[in-house]
Amino acid sequence: MKKTKHTVALALAAMLACQPLSVYAATFADMNQVPWAGAEASINKAASLGLVVGETRNGKTYFRPRDSVSLSESCQLAYKLLMQTGKAKADDSVTQKWTPIMNAYGIQSWAYPAVSYCLENGILATSNLSGFMKNGSNLPATREQAATILGRALTKGVSSYTANETTTTFKDNSSISTEAKPYVALLKRVGVVNGDDSNKFNPKQTLNRTETAVLVTNLYGVLEKATTPTTPTTPTTPTNPTTSTQKGTVATMTNFYVNLKDSAAYYMLASGGTTITLNGSSATMSDVVKLYKAGTSIDVTLTLDSNLHITKLEATYKETKKTKGSLTKVRYNKTDKEGSITIDKDSTYSFTDKDDVDIRIDKKSYSLKELYDLFTKAEDDKTTIEVEVTLDNKGNLTKITGSTKESSSDSIKGKVSKVNYDKSDKTGYIQLKNKTTKYYIDDTDDVTVKIDNKTKDYKDLYNLYDDGDSTITVTLTLNKKDYVTKITATTSDSDSKDDADGNVASVTYKESKDTGTVKIGSKTYDIDDVDDVDISITDGSDKIKTWEDFYNAYKDKKTMNVSATVKNDEVTKITGKVTQAKGELSKLGKNYIKIEGKYSNNTFSYDFDEDDTDNIKVSITNASGVKTLTKLIDWLESGDKLDLVLTLDKNGNITKIFGEYK
Repeated sequence: MKKTKHTVALALAAMLACQPLSVYAATFADMNQVPWAGAEASINKAASLGLVVGETRNGKTYFRPRDSVSLSESCQLAYKLLMQTGKAKADDSVTQKWTPIMNAYGIQSWAYPAVSYCLENGILATSNLSGFMKNGSNLPATREQAATILGRALTKGVSSYTANETTTTFKDNSSISTEAKPYVALLKRVGVVNGDDSNKFNPKQTLNRTETAVLVTNLYGVLEKATTPTTPTTPTTPTNPTTSTQKGTVATMTNFYVNLKDSAAYYMLASGGTTITLNGSSATMSDVVKLYKAGTSIDVTLTLDSNLHITKLEATYKETKKTKGSLTKVRYNKTDKEGSITIDKDSTYSFTDKDDVDIRIDKKSYSLKELYDLFTKAEDDKTTIEVEVTLDNKGNLTKITGSTKESSSDSIKGKVSKVNYDKSDKTGYIQLKNKTTKYYIDDTDDVTVKIDNKTKDYKDLYNLYDDGDSTITVTLTLNKKDYVTKITATTSDSDSKDDADGNVASVTYKESKDTGTVKIGSKTYDIDDVDDVDISITDGSDKIKTWEDFYNAYKDKKTMNVSATVKNDEVTKITGKVTQAKGELSKLGKNYIKIEGKYSNNTFSYDFDEDDTDNIKVSITNASGVKTLTKLIDWLESGDKLDLVLTLDKNGNITKIFGEYK
């Protein structure tokens, strides 16, 4: 069978497995999304070398292994490789020389040192810059563009490496541009790249961050081993390594390096450890980076060793304003990472990255989402949150500290959605419909319980709820600590079951409150707590088990035929299967098809009988002769993009395929 969509990735991974490689501890939270098993070691090594960095969100660092790499980033990688292997030196005058031209082409300032170095040393031509940006956004690098940049960097860094070949041994050699062929051949010769299963290089496809991590770690090894011959000198008495210092204001920084304003140099943290202080107190690099990302102006004094690596970093910044008051509003947008808080109804403070504000309430650390949830619960419970807001010298939020203020006694009324009872320690809680708050019982023996005007105990109320034959309405009396002291309940008969069957018409999900709705056929059900719904929906070779995955499947336009168990107007269980799946073709295997959901960006696998490909009907727009899966396999070319609709049988296997050629 014809191989379709696997590029240099597998070949690179296989080659890497044959090389000695130290395995570093995983520091990225999304390592489960790497395109192939074994790539984690390369990513971690590239990170430890300071060649790649991640993005910090909610206290976790993400690598984004499937994202593409831009042309500017390719230059940055080439520059870092040469700098860190001693094959290049930073030169501010070079950056100043090329700044007008880079500015004219819209190159972003963070890339100036790298791009100017590449222009100065013939790795780039000025005409290349026209392909770097579009509408203010960085354009991705193709495989041949990245290979050309990195190959030229290798010849610049090590004069003994030359790129003289005018052809390559790849099957798709004719597809590789004349400019790129010598450098693709060079990188193949030194063991940095290889072909796919069909010995194709796929020059026009883009590189993802995982493949790039493999490339740069391999090239780092080549550059590190290469030495430039020198004239022998008379041995001298060894001297202690010299140290130096650099002072200035931070221009850019990550957990791995620091770049100062008006300087092209990137100073890496020393591999043996770096001592860090912040306003005179011991700190971590993450503490300093968090302030930098919040827009704080930071001055540093860097102590450097003989390799210009940072052994000590002394950071200072100014806090200019603190404000106290009652928290009256919290706005949180998880999509664009923006948010704001309002104090005493008239003072609003915004911040553009929710991960860069230190939030502590009652001495406990909170993310912005958790603060939003706490504030929402406080509104339900009539609790006040008193806070102090700290701003930096640019007026950006850097810290929120506060405490909750207990509410007074109150009564709450509503229909019961859940009764919890722990017999071992005589505690429990009650939840009401359309509320997320749990009303706790400190000691069930101390709670006064009346059910339909008859004196009962808490265990009776729990058993009544557990039987599920009645709708229970309660009035809860709370003390000053919000514990339930009295329960007055009334009951009304209801059908124990009202099951629903059919296709899912809509799904909603409010993540901040763990609530949602589901519409099956023509009836809509409210879900007070999505975690209480048992979900088991067959989705090809996988299963949908959580409400978030259920919601994502609906947003990915999958057709789901389900049966829902309904008890007291509450959905308790949803089972069924996906009968139709939509997405972009990711891979066509020997007996499976993988597609990527357009909303979730997750990849899903669906099986077919490899001996039955002639009987699986296919309809592809702009490909009138492709009527069966056999024909599709023969017709499909590497890099082709298809939007697919897969029809599945009761076992989740593919029976029909509709596609649109892009």
